Amino acid sequence: MSSALERLPNELLDHIISYLATEPPSLTQFHRPPTRYGIRSQTRSLKHLAQVSSQFLNLVRPRLFTYACLELEDELDFISFIIRSGLGRYVTSLVAITVNASADPADQGWWRRVLRCLDPACVTVLAPPTFIGNMLNTPIMDGHSWAFDIKLQMLQLERHNPLPDLSQSPDLENCNNLLDTHPWTSLSFNESSSLRAYNHYEYFLSRVPSVIGQWGVQFTPQASPSSELSTTLHGLTHFSYTAVFPFYNHVKLVLDALANMPELRVLKMQLAPDANNHITEVEQRGSMDPNDPWMELATSYSLIGFEVNAKPSLVEFRSGDFHLEAIRSELSQILEDSLGETGWTHDGPSVWKRIASQN
Repeated sequence: MSSALERLPNELLDHIISYLATEPPSLTQFHRPPTRYGIRSQTRSLKHLAQVSSQFLNLVRPRLFTYACLELEDELDFISFIIRSGLGRYVTSLVAITVNASADPADQGWWRRVLRCLDPACVTVLAPPTFIGNMLNTPIMDGHSWAFDIKLQMLQLERHNPLPDLSQSPDLENCNNLLDTHPWTSLSFNESSSLRAYNHYEYFLSRVPSVIGQWGVQFTPQASPSSELSTTLHGLTHFSYTAVFPFYNHVKLVLDALANMPELRVLKMQLAPDANNHITEVEQRGSMDPNDPWMELATSYSLIGFEVNAKPSLVEFRSGDFHLEAIRSELSQILEDSLGETGWTHDGPSVWKRIASQN
């Protein structure tokens, strides 16, 4: 015999079930250190409800797969399940995970196969730096990877215009990389930590293994950026960059990459660890000068302030580092010197907004 709850109309049950849905860590915790376990939700309410009965399974499954997670080693099984269960139209966010740093660069077509059966408005990839570089058709310079020992980085692409019908999807066979597949409007990148490299002599000569840094190299005045990459970045309106104590010369490369984002309106930067991240104490057991990372951060913010002020399309800048009381006043002064008298105003301690022109 069914319970009183199960006898309610499906429309009402669906409304009740909606209160159990939560945003995934891939959206709420993107600024945390990239780990395969850090982006997996610990909330099991929907999964537990789906086990109650076949009726609840049918009602819960579309919401359960709104935020889908794919281990790339299980790609074929995932695609088969999505097609067989008719769930492709419900997936709005996809997280793809691999820890295989030695994946064949020639086999980066997983996104072609996956996007044939679903159309997520948000795609997050957690993978080694070389994998992300090859996936975006931008092989990175990884000759100094040993100094950084970065295992995983995280890339997130979002757009605000999902396709009403998968039949209207772009010709994926003619897309050279994941950026080509849709007109993405937001790009977020979590580069992980550079702290370990500070233990080496002349650390600042080392190159971070990073696709964003490689873009910066391509967009410097001395270089000739590929028209393909320029086109794919052209429509971005939001860009977020997260790292732990990157060198200031690397931050300059990240800022150089903004040159090919002429529509960029919102920029967010976080260059220090979270309040609950004790990586600084761990790495300082080595031979680094503990003052070096903080000097690099301060210099980086001087460059950021200059770039923010010089980029006319920007209307908002957000800093993710004002949670650190020890550097809050210094960061405030640096940004005040760069933006305070140039048409920008505070909207809270960590947010600056451009004052609208009166003309």
